[in-house]
Amino acid sequence: MASQQPQQSVTNYSLQFRINAQYKSDQFRDSVRCCLNGSHEDSLPFPHFAFAEFLADSTILSSIRRELQSAAWMPKNNDLYSLSQTVDLADFHAEHYPILSAFRDFMLEDVRKWLMRVTGVSLDDRLALTGSRYSSGDCLLPHDDKLEGRAFAFVLYLTPGWEESDGGQLCLFDSDPAKNYPGKIVKRIQPRENTFSLFPVQHNSWHSVSEVLSEQKQRLSLNGWFHYAPGTTTVAQTGPNCAVEEPICRVEPSMNITLAEVNEWLSPNYIRPGQHRQIKRIFAYKSELSLQQFLNNERYNKALEELEKAQFECVGPPHKSLLRLFRSEAITLLLTQWTGLHLYDLKTKRGTAHSPNGAKRAAEPPKKRKRADEEEEGTTSGGQKQRGEADGGGESEDTNVRIASFIHRFEKGCYLMADDQLAADTKSNGFCLDVMLFFGRKQEWSAQNGGFVSYFAVGETNEILRVVPTMNTAAIVFREPEVLNFTKYLNHRTGDGHFFVLSCSFFGISTGESESESSLESDDEEEGEEGEEEGEGEQEEEEEQREGI
Repeated sequence: MASQQPQQSVTNYSLQFRINAQYKSDQFRDSVRCCLNGSHEDSLPFPHFAFAEFLADSTILSSIRRELQSAAWMPKNNDLYSLSQTVDLADFHAEHYPILSAFRDFMLEDVRKWLMRVTGVSLDDRLALTGSRYSSGDCLLPHDDKLEGRAFAFVLYLTPGWEESDGGQLCLFDSDPAKNYPGKIVKRIQPRENTFSLFPVQHNSWHSVSEVLSEQKQRLSLNGWFHYAPGTTTVAQTGPNCAVEEPICRVEPSMNITLAEVNEWLSPNYIRPGQHRQIKRIFAYKSELSLQQFLNNERYNKALEELEKAQFECVGPPHKSLLRLFRSEAITLLLTQWTGLHLYDLKTKRGTAHSPNGAKRAAEPPKKRKRADEEEEGTTSGGQKQRGEADGGGESEDTNVRIASFIHRFEKGCYLMADDQLAADTKSNGFCLDVMLFFGRKQEWSAQNGGFVSYFAVGETNEILRVVPTMNTAAIVFREPEVLNFTKYLNHRTGDGHFFVLSCSFFGISTGESESESSLESDDEEEGEEGEEEGEGEQEEEEEQREGI
């Protein structure tokens, strides 16, 4: 008989869960359907409801909070959200969590049947229900909740004494019907205790949870979705056909800047041929670089001054000098030297290569020298090695590198989510080299503020690499086709701080042998025996760098 005692306890708790009588009248039902049909003030930007004092007996809420706080919480952190959640309440054992188990029964039976009556929508017995906890700095960015079968999203707020200044509001967005992107916030719902928020999941149900600003309070809730009965679909759920999103603009590296101009921008440490081998060795081992003091001080300060004066909207205006620098073949050549990746083909470009003083020069005939792979190599008058044509002369195929570049200003409330286009086209995108150059008045940036760039594999939750902004530092990351990145939401700890990022992604990279190997071997010849020994390790380094992140 003792084994039945917990069930008796659950039954007793179930009697305490009742819907407030004011939400059961025919007049209330008519107002709900009026809203769902689009003829109510709460029909915009999409139908939504916030039922205050939803539970008739609010004294049970303290027991719900106590039991929920004792549950196991899992941190959830990605480009869309940062919060903690429990597992689904269906997995809670009634003997350990009798109140929460009783609440789930109440939602599945009483609330589901009530919702079908007042809305006229048929629901099945699938119920997703979890606990959510937002602490200081946590938020949920705009999304529409659309997933096959979802009918209504709901939240029961549990934290007493919540003030508007604490943040954590449910924000509703309008949207452009042609593109169905979230626009501006048109309504904020305060997460007050015992308020039950509800809205149908449809094509334009864009919403978010604003950042929690309180350092003392936690935004606690029980939330989830009811699901349509089989065969139930509405026009609002499917929505109109939206315009196809324009592809990201990618340009070809162009010969519009000389190595002499590059020398005027970059720190001398990154131009000297003697430094290239050390940089490339680091990249071969880590598949990423952090080149500090990347620009010389004069150019960096001038660029930062211009960026501070620029007017930024959703995407900042191009800083022409910087974009010209990073879209050039000259910087592509240097990236080839630093990384060993095949971004720049010295063989096909040698007739129009630029010398360090900016003048075009013709390649000299190659000096004969045997390599272990039996290929011929030569050195130009500018000191850079070029490989001879195999078998007496066939031209090698040119690279097909394309560049997508942006300049962003990041301040409190800014973020960049993982790109949906890149996620959809991971295989066709191939390998990619990201170059990010950071500008700002404050040299060091705290990761607690957000703003860091996080790399992750598609379908995985673990972070592979985190790049925290450091000013006048070029972060260079080689990533595989199914690795994406995002910039984490900048929270309230940012204050009035801000920074700029010049971001360039090089697509179409070949992971085969790079021409940078030959261009660096002149250093080996000058170093004598030591250089020869280092050269023997090149193949191992190449194999390492090809793997990427």
